[in-house]
Amino acid sequence: MKKVPLQVCVSNKQCDVPIRIQSVKKLVLCCLQCWKVSTDQVYVYFLDDEALAQLHDEVFADPSLTDTITLPIDSPESTAHPHILGEAFISPKAAIRFLQDRAEDTDLLYEEISRYVVHSLLHMLGYDDQTPEERKKMRGKENQALCMLREKHALLSD
Repeated sequence: MKKVPLQVCVSNKQCDVPIRIQSVKKLVLCCLQCWKVSTDQVYVYFLDDEALAQLHDEVFADPSLTDTITLPIDSPESTAHPHILGEAFISPKAAIRFLQDRAEDTDLLYEEISRYVVHSLLHMLGYDDQTPEERKKMRGKENQALCMLREKHALLSD
């Protein structure tokens, strides 16, 4: 059976931050290639706070604001065809709030949103962040990925 190229499906349903679809696709492809992950499809949705809070309530019975929600679909080891790694739902507005709360430079906005995409990809691969040890491990993987993406000029940008 002929291998189909990876589809990175990106949807932008928010108006808080301009999102370049091709930039998101490049980031996802770079990460998955670097991590040697084989899949057919990955979905990334950028939503406003209201839509993400509603999804958070529907999925986790928690209506509070969040920055990302990840719904893994097929495990990396699955032989499903087509193989769908998962769906990432991201609030760019959460990145704005995060940087403002810490008095960080808003020039880092797209790097922070890039971190959210990487974070979701790691969740799709089975990483978790429920304990301090898991959070530390995940943060380390995120930082490695961001360094790699910076070198490859694949961080999100305006």
